[in-house]
Amino acid sequence: MNIGENLNIQLASTGQRCWGEIVGLKKDKYLLVETGKNKNSLAFLPEDVVTVRCVSNNDGVLCGFRTTVARYLTEPFPQVILHFPQDIEQMQLRNETRYHCFSPVMVHHGNLSCEGMLINISEHGGKVVLAEGGQGSCVESQECPFLEDQKISLDIRPLGAVAPVTVDAVIKRVTIRDGGITLGVFVDSVPEDGTIFLEFIERCRKFSELV
Repeated sequence: MNIGENLNIQLASTGQRCWGEIVGLKKDKYLLVETGKNKNSLAFLPEDVVTVRCVSNNDGVLCGFRTTVARYLTEPFPQVILHFPQDIEQMQLRNETRYHCFSPVMVHHGNLSCEGMLINISEHGGKVVLAEGGQGSCVESQECPFLEDQKISLDIRPLGAVAPVTVDAVIKRVTIRDGGITLGVFVDSVPEDGTIFLEFIERCRKFSELV
């Protein structure tokens, strides 16, 4: 769990749920969660038992735990302080592990081309954050130009490669937040000679193990 991740908090006594965002934490001590951004925000009492669920970093790892409320605050905004859980259950939702990367990418759909950054990758999936502002940006458009199940192509520029690697993909998830657009994609096909792409994934795997 990291700052900025969204949590689904369920009261054990009533079954009511609300969403919150981690805005602070101290490992083995507490989690500070802002709950006032959502219309279904709840009020909590000290020692309320809660069940918390989240998809860690949207990377396909489902986390869940039970804990108790340490304190509930209403000023300067609704936030709940949870005791840090002693045990966290995790379940991998994907068939493949995603590896961290930071590689420039061009996203193409029809006549539209957008600059972005590939931030994680596997042989059959990845996450792309689209650039905000500047040449090639799609983020400043009034309407998001991308939809789920839309077919796109990605020009990925692996570090050290002379030319980009082009792969076909399908958008599986579109997230719009704070003016930015993130695409979760399924890699539909790679070039017949996919050596560069597979070598890129292998390098990402090695470096991800060091993080």
